[in-house]
Formats: sequence, structure tokens, C-alpha cells
Amino acid sequence: MFINIEVERIRRRMSKAKMAYYLAIDTALLDDWIHQRRAIPAGKLRALSQLFDGCSVDYLLKEGR
Repeated sequence: MFINIEVERIRRRMSKAKMAYYLAIDTALLDDWIHQRRAIPAGKLRALSQLFDGCSVDYLLKEGR
């Protein structure tokens, strides 16, 4: 699981639906990304970094349990 994506989403008090809307995806795909069932495209990783005020992609992709 990419725990830091969830940490940053919660820190910003953002719902999964709002985050998915910003990324132009559905919430099921977002959940697949977070739980590493599908790969996150490079362009969407950049969008996530921008959404979270420039967090590094390395930080966002840190795995957790």
C-alpha cells in the first residue's frame, strides 16, 4: 500500500471522491493505485505531486502496511 498518498489526502481533509475528480479518474481506480493493484501512470504521479504541494514522487510511493 502507498500509505503516504493516503496520509497526504487525509492531512488535506480531501475525500477520495474529490481526489479522484482532480485526477480525472474514478474512485475504484484510485483505490487500485493506493493498494498497488494497478500501476500509477507517470503523468498522474506528477499530478499527485502537484496536488500535494510538491511532495516528491519517492515520498508518495513509499510502501507501508
